[in-house]
Amino acid sequence: MHEFKIDVTLDASLPFVFAAFHEPEYLSEWFAPGDCSVTQIMSDFKEGGRYRIKMMEPSGIEMSLTGEYVTILANEQLSFSWAWEDDIEESVMTSVDIHFEKTEENNARLVLIQQGFLNKQECDQHNYAWMSCLEKLAVLAAKKKSFS
Repeated sequence: MHEFKIDVTLDASLPFVFAAFHEPEYLSEWFAPGDCSVTQIMSDFKEGGRYRIKMMEPSGIEMSLTGEYVTILANEQLSFSWAWEDDIEESVMTSVDIHFEKTEENNARLVLIQQGFLNKQECDQHNYAWMSCLEKLAVLAAKKKSFS
């Protein structure tokens, strides 16, 4: 099994960063890599609740991501299962575990681990996609901060 870890600090408040991982108004702004966009979010944000997020590539190809929330500790931890509905990937189900913490500078640090990939190529693709998404989240955080 393959996994990756991302450790990043965002210039944003911890409550905002945690909310950005589950509030549809924020997710729709950043939770799709590169030029992809979020077209639909359905979420029952509670432990045991399910989510489904549809994304669209610029070419019009749609992808749907689905899973279940496993652990929700406000501003501390978020864990959920992750599966693509298209069955294109060899890995059927992976898991995402994110730990959040406030830094001394009042920024938000997050450590994200996604694991359960059957091959290195899928693992690397998801790592790259998360980095792309987190760049968008950083831009959203900067915009939000400038309006506060």
